[in-house]
Amino acid sequence: MVKYFCLFLLLVGAGISGLEARVQIVWPTPNPAYANGEGPEAFIQPTISGRVESGLFGCIRNSGARFHEALDLKPIARDRRGEATDPVVAVMNGVVVYVNRIAGNSGYGRYVVIEHRDVSPAIVTLYAHLSKIREEVRPGGVIRAGQRIGIMGRSAGGYTIPKERAHLHFEMGVWLSESFQEWYDWKGFGSKNTHGLFNGMNITGFDPLDFYDRFREGNVSDFTDYFRSIPVAYVVRVKSDRIPDYLRRYPFFFRGSMPTGGPAGWEIGFTATGIPKEWRALADEPEQRQNAQVIWHDAELVNEYRCLRTVVIRGGNASIGGHTERSLQLMFGFRR
Repeated sequence: MVKYFCLFLLLVGAGISGLEARVQIVWPTPNPAYANGEGPEAFIQPTISGRVESGLFGCIRNSGARFHEALDLKPIARDRRGEATDPVVAVMNGVVVYVNRIAGNSGYGRYVVIEHRDVSPAIVTLYAHLSKIREEVRPGGVIRAGQRIGIMGRSAGGYTIPKERAHLHFEMGVWLSESFQEWYDWKGFGSKNTHGLFNGMNITGFDPLDFYDRFREGNVSDFTDYFRSIPVAYVVRVKSDRIPDYLRRYPFFFRGSMPTGGPAGWEIGFTATGIPKEWRALADEPEQRQNAQVIWHDAELVNEYRCLRTVVIRGGNASIGGHTERSLQLMFGFRR
C-alpha cells in the first residue's frame, strides 16, 4: 500500500491547498514511472508494432483505422516463467458492478468494472486481461482506492496475448443504457451477452491519461471540472419525448430547464469520442424527417477520432455515424 499512498499524495496535491475539494485517485498499477514524471514509454505496453502510441487511447491501431478505448499499462514484475505479477488496484472508491472470471467469454479476458458513485458524473473504470481476480471482489461490493482487484495478465477470449506483452487494459467512461440487453437481442449478434449492462459496447470512454495529466497539473480538481473542460465536437437534434435513463443516472449533463409538458425533443452535445455531455430539452418537436440529425459540428475535433465514425462528413455536410447511431439506439430505443 505504501507505493499507492505515495502516488496518492502526488496526484491529490502536494503543494495544493483545499485538498478536500480534490478527488482521491491513485494509479492502477505499482509502476512508479507516471508518478515520477517519466514518459509513456516507461509505463505503456506497445502492441507487436513496438510503437509506444499503440498502447495509448485513440485511433492508434491499424494505421489509424482502429480505435483503442484504453491505456495498456506494462508490468514491472514477473515470475520465473516470465508471467506478469503486478497487482492491479481500484483507482478510486467505488462499487464493483461487474466481474467476468471466465477468460474465454470476452476479448477483455477476465475483467472487472467499478462504478465510482462518489464523483460527479459517476464514472466507471474497467480493468481487463487480468490473470486472477481476487475472490472477495464481487458485484455489489464496496471497494476503496488502492484496494487490490487482481493480478495483471494476458487473459483474452478469441485470441492470444503473448506473455511478453502482458498488460492491464484500463478504461474510464460512462455507461449508456439500462436497456442494453433489448438492443443486443434486436441487433442479432448471434452470441449470448454474458456481461449484462457492462458489456463493453454499453460503455463509452474518454482518455484516462488526459484526465490524469490535467489532474496532476492542477488544471482540474475532479470529474466535474474535467467534463466541463472537454469541448463539444458535434450536436445532434433528436425527435423524441423520451427521457433516457442515461439522464437520470447523469443529471450533471442536463442543461437548462425541462419544459412544463415534458420534452418534445433534445439537442445533445457530444464529445469527440462520442460521450453525450450536454443535453437540452426542446419544448417543440423538431421539424425533421429523421429521428436524429447532426445540426452542428467542429470538423477538426471530429477528425481527431475519425476512426470512431461518430460523424460522417462529406462535402462539408455532417451525418450521424455508426458510433453515434448505436448510442442513440441504446438511449432512445430507435429501431431502423
